[in-house]
Formats: sequence, structure tokens, C-alpha cells
Amino acid sequence: MATGWLGWSPEVAWRTPLPELFLAMDARIEWAQMTNPFGGKPSGSKEKPKPSTVAEKLRQVLTGRQA
Repeated sequence: MATGWLGWSPEVAWRTPLPELFLAMDARIEWAQMTNPFGGKPSGSKEKPKPSTVAEKLRQVLTGRQA
């Protein structure tokens, strides 16, 4: 995720703590939604996911297991 989707070098990716990686991923998603010329999520009530939810979803993706 860090080297591909975020475009970080491998050295930076390995040295970055997971909470910072999660924040960077959230920021990248938010930026992509804000700059999407074809629309995106409605700008109505934005509910930010809890950090534990983000961590759990990432864990599911990386391990291939469902909760």
C-alpha cells in the first residue's frame, strides 16, 4: 500500500509507524474523493470512521480473512 498506492519509497514505508500509515491512507482517500471530477460521495453528513474500524478493515484486506 505505501510503496504502490501512496507512492512512498520502500525505506520510508518500512520506517513509518502504522498509525501514520493509516492517517496517510485516509488522507489519500479523502483527497481522491474531493478531486474526483465525476462526483463521489455526497458532501452531506460525513461520518469519519473510527480508527479501530479502519485498522480492522486493513487487517481483513491484508490477511484475507473476514470478521
